[in-house]
Amino acid sequence: MKINRAPQPRTRDDPRRMATQVALIEAAERLFADDGVEAVSTRQIGAAIRSLNTNVVAYHFGSKEGLIEAVFRHRLPEIDRRRGELMAEAEGAGVDMSIEVLLRVFALPLFEQIDAAGQHSYARFLLGLERSGGLAARAGVSEEFPETNRVIVRLVELLPRRAAASGPTRLRLVTSLLATMLQIIDRSPQLTSGAARTLFDEALAMSAAALSAPVSMEIRS
Repeated sequence: MKINRAPQPRTRDDPRRMATQVALIEAAERLFADDGVEAVSTRQIGAAIRSLNTNVVAYHFGSKEGLIEAVFRHRLPEIDRRRGELMAEAEGAGVDMSIEVLLRVFALPLFEQIDAAGQHSYARFLLGLERSGGLAARAGVSEEFPETNRVIVRLVELLPRRAAASGPTRLRLVTSLLATMLQIIDRSPQLTSGAARTLFDEALAMSAAALSAPVSMEIRS
């Protein structure tokens, strides 16, 4: 007697499935960075990896929002690990945990991360989300990355007293400044690696000054 067996569900370890998901994540990261979230459809993302399935994003991630979260989970584990490593190095060396030091711990992994095309894709993705008003989605995965949270908490604790309440907003602003510098670097292929690092260090110094700027209580007419 012939038995009709139900098809076995694909597991998360299916190499082809995982390869498709990574391709979609990296295509979305690039397209969102270049054009913003609203301007990119899920069909465009599927077309970018030459998928014939027009619903490939929905099949793997459920929605555009699910894909955005997948980008975070694709990039942040290594960035979070590196932030923890840099923090441990600074603590082990007995370095004073100033805003400048902590901001370097936060930002250097963004400078170090590059994609297959040599672009700072994750930082530019963050900039695209900020332009589209979608950066709040980052909060949905924040608990998964404790080293990053530790750095952010320490940074906010060092802000001027009157600026503490606006700490998260200040950090978003300086993240955008740093990401913009990385975008400038990516669009300047003539730069040497040393010149690119000098530009990023400049952006870091500017960001530290902006982050620690006191709040003026003066009311001007």
